Amino acid sequence: MARGVDGCSIYADDYDRRQFLAGIRRMTERSGSEIIAYCLMGNHFHLAIRVGKVPLSSCMHGLIGRHGAMFNRRHDRTGHLFQARYKAVLCLDDRYLAGLIPYIHMNPVRAGLVGAPQDWPWSSFRPGIDAATGVEGFDPWPEGSREIDLTRQVDSEPLALDAIGRAIAEQAGIGQNELRSRNRVPSLVTARRMFVAEAVRNGHNQIAVAKWLDATRSTVSRYACESNGIMGGLAPR
Repeated sequence: MARGVDGCSIYADDYDRRQFLAGIRRMTERSGSEIIAYCLMGNHFHLAIRVGKVPLSSCMHGLIGRHGAMFNRRHDRTGHLFQARYKAVLCLDDRYLAGLIPYIHMNPVRAGLVGAPQDWPWSSFRPGIDAATGVEGFDPWPEGSREIDLTRQVDSEPLALDAIGRAIAEQAGIGQNELRSRNRVPSLVTARRMFVAEAVRNGHNQIAVAKWLDATRSTVSRYACESNGIMGGLAPR
């Protein structure tokens, strides 16, 4: 789940919502992930996502970053659109998933926007297939749940810097040469910050990251702090 900064709306109209759904399709095609359920609300959205080889943080950064950039251009806006961190919990059993899917689809009903989930056009609810039952008392963020930034398997091999660079560049819609350039365009700086965060999470030291990125070690250290320490987790944008 990700929410607009200070509770602001992340969709001004249906065009914004259609563009966001197009972004979800691009993300799944490029990352090999699968959307199990989704619901777009006014100032936030919910996703149940099964990730592939591309880590969750890269998927979310690409999705949120692209939407924020589009939204700002279209509505003559500047600054962050989303709060500094998305919220994610790892689903480890079918019982939780069985409660999560209807919980997601019932969001507009709980908000009083529609009388039934099938009346909300901006979710993955499918009449005759999904049952919007069993959500009473369901807690999507149960105490003791495993909150995560990535859903990569613990015993999987860490990604090489070249692989991380390709994934980040693809998610950001840029070339690897741009990622490694000294251009200070905000979107490129954001992509470099994402790269550093993923590289560090995969166990690469900052010297190696700086060499790959053709940046100084102090720059890499600053990006790492901005992504993790200062902002309390990876920033969506």
